[in-house]
Amino acid sequence: MTTVHCFFSGGRDSALACYIAHQVSRRRNWRFVLVYIDTTIAIKQTREYVRQYAQWLGAELVVLRPEKTFKEYAEKFGMWPSLYPQRFRWCYRELKLRPLTKYIRQEYREGDLIVMGVRKRESRFRDKFYTATFFIRDYDGVKARVWAPLLFVDEPTLARLIERHGIPKSPVWRFGFSGECLCLAGAPLHKVALILRHFPEERRMLLEIDDVIQRNRKSKTPSAPFRVAQAGFKTLKEFYQQVVKSQLTLDDFLPYEGKACQGSCML
Repeated sequence: MTTVHCFFSGGRDSALACYIAHQVSRRRNWRFVLVYIDTTIAIKQTREYVRQYAQWLGAELVVLRPEKTFKEYAEKFGMWPSLYPQRFRWCYRELKLRPLTKYIRQEYREGDLIVMGVRKRESRFRDKFYTATFFIRDYDGVKARVWAPLLFVDEPTLARLIERHGIPKSPVWRFGFSGECLCLAGAPLHKVALILRHFPEERRMLLEIDDVIQRNRKSKTPSAPFRVAQAGFKTLKEFYQQVVKSQLTLDDFLPYEGKACQGSCML
C-alpha cells in the first residue's frame, strides 16, 4: 500500500498541503502519515497546534526529534547558527536534515510519496530551485517521489483555500511565521523582535541559550544570530536590551533587513 508522508511544520502552507494530500489519500485508500520534526526550539503554541491539527484531520502523527536539543548543540558548537558559510548552518543539518533523512531511510518504500508545502513565490531561491509539482529527490541514497501541491499557489489563493476548507488556524500565524524553529539563523530582525516581545517563555529560553553560547565560545568573541550580528549587535541579549526592551518600532531597524533562510528546511 502506498504511504503518503506529509511533512508538517505547523505553518499555513503545510496545513493546506497536508489537507489536500489527506483528501487524496482517503480517495485512493492510501495510508497517510503526518510527520512533524520537533526541533526542540519551537514555540509552545506551535507544538500544541500540530497535535490539534492532527486530531482535526484524523491523521496518524509521527514526531521526529534530533539526537540532542538545540541548547545542547549550541553549547557544543559555541555559536549561533548562521546562513553562511554553509558549515555554520548546523541548525538545519542537526535539527532537521538528519532526523528527516533517518526517517526516510527507515520508513520510505518504493511507491510512497513525500509531500511538502513549499511555494515558488516564497523566495527567489524556491522559484528557481523548484520547477515541477512532482519530482524525485535523493535522500542519502533513497530516491523518493516528492509532491509539492502548492508550488504554483499565490498568497490570495492560499488564504482563500484555508478559509474554504475550514482549516484550523494556529494562533502563531498572525505574526507571519509558523514558529516551528527559533534557531534565528536567517530570521529578519523584525521576526527576532516579534518573538522576543510576544513569547515570554521562548524569550527566556533564547536568552538562556545566548548565555550558554557566550560561555562556550572558543574564540572568546561574542556570537549573535546572523541578522542581529549584521545589524551591529554583539549578542542576542544586547539586541533585546537595546531594541526590544526599549520599545523601538520596527521601522527603527528595518534598514538592516535581509533575506530569510533560503531553500526549504524540509528538503
